[in-house]
Amino acid sequence: AAELNATLTQAAADIKKADKAKRDLIANVSHDLRTPLTMISGYGEMMRDLPNEKTDENIQVIIDESKRLTTLVNDLLDLSKMQENRIELKRTDFNLSALIENESRKYEVYKVKEGFEIQTITVPEVMVYADESRMEQVIHNFMTNAINYSGHSKKIIVRETLKGRIVRVEVQDFGEGIAEKDLPNIWDRYYK
Repeated sequence: AAELNATLTQAAADIKKADKAKRDLIANVSHDLRTPLTMISGYGEMMRDLPNEKTDENIQVIIDESKRLTTLVNDLLDLSKMQENRIELKRTDFNLSALIENESRKYEVYKVKEGFEIQTITVPEVMVYADESRMEQVIHNFMTNAINYSGHSKKIIVRETLKGRIVRVEVQDFGEGIAEKDLPNIWDRYYK
């Protein structure tokens, strides 16, 4: 009886943990979908309200963010692969500096609508061999987090540095940061 009780208690705990993981996953997915939707509607409204903003570049942002939504939805449909770490990287040679500058430019809407100051510092023509769409996704996630957690400063610095054959990309905000006691948890899949 004691063994059965322990098994049922463990099963209940596992179900509770799985339920929490499911809720957290839904929250994370909602967060990831919300940003491109915000960009699409923000740029659309800006172009509607400000005649000078009806540019090919701004239209391209809407197209790019629509593609990002499609990628996110495809990732969701492919969730089993993600859970089993079977995502295939499609590596090519590409200009990382140009990708960083293009990604940073997409956040101009936050400058116009919310008063953000976004500074981008890159090294010219840094070529890398990597999965371009995944690198774009990482930079996008860093930018989104920096915007969400920048606090009152609304200042963000995107910085690319090159030392020998090592390139480093960092996105810095000036918010309150992560408490030291929480740092060990940041790599937990469901930890915010």
